[in-house]
Amino acid sequence: MRFFGVLFVLIVQISCKKEQIVVSNYSEASYKVTVTLKWQLPEFSVPANAHVTLIAGMVHSADTSMWKPGTKATPGLEAVAEIGAVNTIFTEFDDIVSKQKALYKFVMFEPPGATGSIQTALIANSEYSYVSLASMVAPSPDWFMGIHDVDLHRNNSWVVDTTINMFVYDAGTEDGDIFGYTNPATMPQQNIQLLSPSMATVLANGNITLAPLATIKFTKN
Repeated sequence: MRFFGVLFVLIVQISCKKEQIVVSNYSEASYKVTVTLKWQLPEFSVPANAHVTLIAGMVHSADTSMWKPGTKATPGLEAVAEIGAVNTIFTEFDDIVSKQKALYKFVMFEPPGATGSIQTALIANSEYSYVSLASMVAPSPDWFMGIHDVDLHRNNSWVVDTTINMFVYDAGTEDGDIFGYTNPATMPQQNIQLLSPSMATVLANGNITLAPLATIKFTKN
């Protein structure tokens, strides 16, 4: 009986030590996030009403995603890319949060027009350290800019300061090479892909490559 008692104590001590290690690895970080638009000549053609819409996103874990190239756009991302609406994607975010795969959703209100900057604040933790977001490039058929699955917690440490280019993507849901909103649906729906000058001659302004439309900067507080 004494032997089993000692063994039980050892098991309890080992379990406690493992739990302490897991807890000690948890950490949080807050960030200032700055999005700067660069929709200007000569990198792009610039229509008179050039702008981006509300910037919608979420802070999430590694086992989910808002969007990524090579996959089909969700109905929520389709609505963002085609008309700049966020209600449907917010419902998708709520479902992901309810499954404990995202920490929260967010939106950056009053984005700048073709140029200028907008800022917001985000909080992440070591379990939810990924950021994804998207915004419609307007007017356009289904073009959007964004980032996907950006991890701010790498090798057990937080990114201190990083700037990421945001390119324009085709959501694969509408046809057209125009600055306009009324376009036929792409049938069948195609995968999300990086927009190329041949797909968007009205935007490319004769350039053989498309520059980033914006940058996003994460600065740890």
